[in-house]
Amino acid sequence: MKKYNIAFLGILLLFIVKGYSQNEMDAFRYSQLIPTGTARASALSGSIGGFGADFTTVNTNPAGLGVYKRTEFTFTPSIYYSKTNSLYNGINAYDFKYNFNISNVGAVFAIPLKNSEWKYLQIATGLNRLNNFHNNYLVEGPNTNIKGTSTTSLSEYFDFAQYADGISESDLFNDDDFYNFGLGSWAYMSWLIDPVIGDTINYPYVNNLTGVELNQQKVMETRGAMNEYVFSMGANYDDKLYIGATLGIPFFNYSADYILTETVKNQSDTNINVNSFEYTESLDANGTGINFKVGFLYQPVSFLRFGAAIHTPSYFASVRENFNQTFTAYYDDDNKSERFETNPPSYPYSITTPYHVIGDMAFIFGKYGFINLNYQFTDYTTMQLSSAGSNRYSFVNENNNIRKYYQAVHKLAIGAEVNLSPVSIRLGYAYNSNPYRSITDKDGSFHMISGGIGIRTDHFFTDFAYVYRLYNEKSVLYNDPNVSVTNTKIFNQYILLTFGVKI
Repeated sequence: MKKYNIAFLGILLLFIVKGYSQNEMDAFRYSQLIPTGTARASALSGSIGGFGADFTTVNTNPAGLGVYKRTEFTFTPSIYYSKTNSLYNGINAYDFKYNFNISNVGAVFAIPLKNSEWKYLQIATGLNRLNNFHNNYLVEGPNTNIKGTSTTSLSEYFDFAQYADGISESDLFNDDDFYNFGLGSWAYMSWLIDPVIGDTINYPYVNNLTGVELNQQKVMETRGAMNEYVFSMGANYDDKLYIGATLGIPFFNYSADYILTETVKNQSDTNINVNSFEYTESLDANGTGINFKVGFLYQPVSFLRFGAAIHTPSYFASVRENFNQTFTAYYDDDNKSERFETNPPSYPYSITTPYHVIGDMAFIFGKYGFINLNYQFTDYTTMQLSSAGSNRYSFVNENNNIRKYYQAVHKLAIGAEVNLSPVSIRLGYAYNSNPYRSITDKDGSFHMISGGIGIRTDHFFTDFAYVYRLYNEKSVLYNDPNVSVTNTKIFNQYILLTFGVKI
C-alpha cells in the first residue's frame, strides 16, 4: 500500500535524462470542473438547472434556455481567494492568494414564435468560467520524520553521484558551463558530491548530504483558469417542454512554479561548504477543446419541473507545454552559487475528458421562489491521454493508471431562492464524492456552501454571491518512501457580482 501511495502522491520531480512527460494527474487537472458563472447560480451552488432562465445553464442543462421569454445580457466580475494550511513533520505553514477575474459574460436572445405551440426560440452566446487554478502552497519542516527514525533529502533522491561516477575530478572541474557532464560536474562544483578517497580507477562519488539534518521548504504557485465559449439554442413548447443544446469551446491556461529548498541546519555537522540546495520546476500549458451538450426540461404541473442533460467528453486535440528545471547550490562563504538549468523536450498531446450525466428537479412556488435539486455523474476512469502531431508516444501506462487510481463521482447539490420582490435571498449546498480510489490514500471529496442576494426590476438586476469550498490534499515532496506525507487543507472563497439587463 505504501508503494502505491508514494507513487501517486509524489509531485512531478524528474531526472534530467528522462525528460518531461505527461501523466494521469494532467488529465484530471483539465477534466475536473468547479464552475462559477453568474452570481445567481453560484449562490445556489450551481443548482439551478431545473428552474432555468439563467445563463449558467448553457454549461449544465441548456434546456434552461427554453425558459427565457425576454432577451438578457449578463456580466459577472468576481474575486477568488485561496488559503492553504499544510502540515509536514509537525510544522504548520500557511499561504494565500487573491485573483480577480471575469466569471461570466453572456447574451440570450428570446424570439417569440406566433401561431404555434412552439412559443419561443432562444439563441445564446458568451463565456463562463469552469475552473480556477490559482493557489499558493507553503510547506516547511525538518527532513527528519516526526518519529525521529529517518532522514531524507532531495539531493539524495536525485542521487547526483550517479551522474559523476566514472569521471575524473579534473574532467568535472574543467567542464565549462557543465556542457559535457551536466548534473555530474554541477554537483561536484557545488560540493554536493565528493570522490571516494583512494579509488582513482573507477572514480566513484558519494552524496554529501546523505544523513545530514536539513530544513526543507516547498513554495508552489499555480495560476490560470479554464473557461468555455458557448453557442447555444433553446426552445419552449407550450410552456411544458423545454429543450436546448450547446456547442462548447473550452480553453485553459495553466502555469505552475515549484521551489524546493533544503538548508543545512548546522554547518559544523558537515565537512562541505554548501549551505543550501534549491530545485525549481516551471510548467506552462494551454489547450483548446470542443464538446456538445443537450438537455430537456418537462413541466407537468405548475409547481414541478424536472429534466436531464448529457455532455459529451471534451476533446483537446493539441495540449502544448513548456517545462523548465533549475538546480542551484548556495555556498556558505560569500553567498556564492552554482546554477544548472535544463529545458527537457516536450511534445503536444491530446486529452479526452469524461462525459457527464445531469439530472435536475425544481419545485416552484409561483412568484415566491423555488427549490432545485441537482445530481451529476462523472466517470473519471474514461479520461484518456493520446499522442498528437508527430508525437507517437502510446500513453499505455498513463491510461492504465487513470483506470487504476480514479473512479466515478457523484455530485449532489441543492439550491433555494426566496423572492421578496424586488429582493431575492438564495442559499446553496453541494457535495462532490471522492474521485480517487482507496489505493491512492487520497480524499478528493469536497463540500461547498453558498449564499447570496439579488435585486431585480423590470429591466435591470444585480446579484451578489459568496461561495465557500473546503477540501484536503495529500502529497509528498518527492518520491521517497522515507518522506513524510504532507496534509494540506485548502479553503477557496469566491465573491461574485452580476450586472444584468433585460429587454
